[in-house]
Amino acid sequence: MSPITGNRNPDQGGSVEFATWASLRPEHHAVWRELHLTHDGHQFVYTGPVFFETLVETEPADNLRLAVRRAPSIFAALRMRRKLLDPHGMAGLLLRWRIRMWTVLGSEPLFAPGAADSACVASFLCDMAAVPGRYDALELQSVEVGSVAWDAVTASRDLKEKFLVYMPNGVRLCHTTQLPDSHDAYLAQFPRKKRYNLARQLRQIAEKLGGEAHVVPLDTAEAIPELTEAIRSLGQEGSASLLQQKEYVALARRGLFLNFIVRAGSHTVAVILGIPSGATYYLHKIMYSHRLVQYSPGTSAMHLMNEWFIADGRFKRLDFGFGDPERKFSSTNTTVERARILLLRRTWPNHALVVAHRTVVSAERLARKGLRALRAPRPLVEAMRGRLKRLSAQAAAHT
Repeated sequence: MSPITGNRNPDQGGSVEFATWASLRPEHHAVWRELHLTHDGHQFVYTGPVFFETLVETEPADNLRLAVRRAPSIFAALRMRRKLLDPHGMAGLLLRWRIRMWTVLGSEPLFAPGAADSACVASFLCDMAAVPGRYDALELQSVEVGSVAWDAVTASRDLKEKFLVYMPNGVRLCHTTQLPDSHDAYLAQFPRKKRYNLARQLRQIAEKLGGEAHVVPLDTAEAIPELTEAIRSLGQEGSASLLQQKEYVALARRGLFLNFIVRAGSHTVAVILGIPSGATYYLHKIMYSHRLVQYSPGTSAMHLMNEWFIADGRFKRLDFGFGDPERKFSSTNTTVERARILLLRRTWPNHALVVAHRTVVSAERLARKGLRALRAPRPLVEAMRGRLKRLSAQAAAHT
């Protein structure tokens, strides 16, 4: 592998160098491509030069950086965004100020398998503190528990001295589906009753909408208006999962645009948004027609999608990212533990934000616990009342 050089940051002491897309030399691109081909997985696509080129086409140059170490060769693509510390729950409603984050695309640096251990990656992340421009945090969006990046962030004393390491939502489960080699093998995973219910739901959708439900793949720039219209017909054109038109066009030019409509007759049953990531299809959003909710349109759409993926043959697994599907395919899904990790600069505003976030999350947790107690089964409530009466009687007897 050829040595990497680039625009040296004078604050780095030669350990990590930063470059823009325009200043990256051809030999650096070659090393980047080589490193990228050694990886696969749910965010594989975001680590490579092809995806980064779409960002160069659609975002300001100051919002994009490349971080490089020469020995061993480690590469990280960075994207600047103003984001909430935590967009979920009460924290998302109350803590509305946005902080400047350099997101590490793909959630971890690129390096050849076996070429870097957790200490090496931790050192690389420490040196990334000198990335140019004003920022409040480095963001690793989806780090798998037990990975080299996980061990680097959770075990490095140097990294914890450099940054305030914080996981706003803790460790969460992510669902994945390993795709069998054949349609028969896929159906064999389900019990007989599940197969019957899937067939019945699809039959009911066909009867209601005047045609069998089928998958329409969209993979060209010319298909973008069709995708937009399908989303509009579902009333979800305001979804945060949607990209701008120019972003979809940039992805389509590079073979990274692949989304789906599930249609029955002339009606849209569901829209599936995602991106191909090596042998994985990474799902961003499943939208479905709420007027068909009694027929489980989301489950039916994913069943048809799984059949399409198996017939297509390009993908070996589906990754749903954070969260639980509304209906779990326990026969086909497995779970992995991942976390969104922030490396916050040790400033007073960041410390205050973390304290405020912990306070809000604790208060929300207590409120939810109280609501669960209020909704407790009536026999439990009666038992608690009886216990209180007996305690009152005992207290009265002693007075």
